[in-house]
Amino acid sequence: MNKTVLVTGGSRGIGKSISEIFASNNYNVVINYKSDDMAANKLKEKLEHIYQIKVLLCKCDISCEKDVKNMFNKIKETFGNLDTIINNAGIAIDQILEDKTAIEFNEVLNTNLVGPFLIIKYGSKLMTKGSIINITSTNGIDTEYIESIDYDASKAALISLTRNFANTLAPNIRVNAIAPGWVNTEMNKNLDIEFLDEENKKILLGRFAEPEEIAKVAYFLTTDDASYINKTVIRVDGGWF
Repeated sequence: MNKTVLVTGGSRGIGKSISEIFASNNYNVVINYKSDDMAANKLKEKLEHIYQIKVLLCKCDISCEKDVKNMFNKIKETFGNLDTIINNAGIAIDQILEDKTAIEFNEVLNTNLVGPFLIIKYGSKLMTKGSIINITSTNGIDTEYIESIDYDASKAALISLTRNFANTLAPNIRVNAIAPGWVNTEMNKNLDIEFLDEENKKILLGRFAEPEEIAKVAYFLTTDDASYINKTVIRVDGGWF
């Protein structure tokens, strides 16, 4: 019987790669997404065709408690339980400090922090044993940018959330976090060329990560090979300095 994974923000970027790697390892995949029906349906068709697994699409704003409850009711009806949760969904609203508003700040916190809280709170009830992974960022550790002060704060708080839930859900559910550095995703596609060059110089490997490189770490953390890894944040940043 196939295991089941929920991937929030699972239809694009890092989330898409995570959905694909779990499908390729015989997981049924619940793909949560917020707005892009076309991308979600295209990925569902691809994964089901190639890997012969079942994909459930859940269009849901993870910062809305009612939506989250409804999503988990749908997951329970379809699969009964979950084995893995990947909290990947996140947003950034970069803005110079003088123009950044409280509305924007709260929007980022609601998606990047309140969302994962709700997902774990309700999703863990469908788990008897397994793994939860939060995709945070090196921005939450030591690569802060004033233009993304709200994003940085949300990712730092997500690390704290990870540790709290690891304490609460042990020993049967392991909770870890991955802190990527720069990754080649849609979120970063419009960065200024000069800025990109300067950031690449700060990375020992001299390049941004590909989404698949983050996905492979996420999958590893759910396997028996990582059975003694818990309450941990793993940096995947190419050696940023």
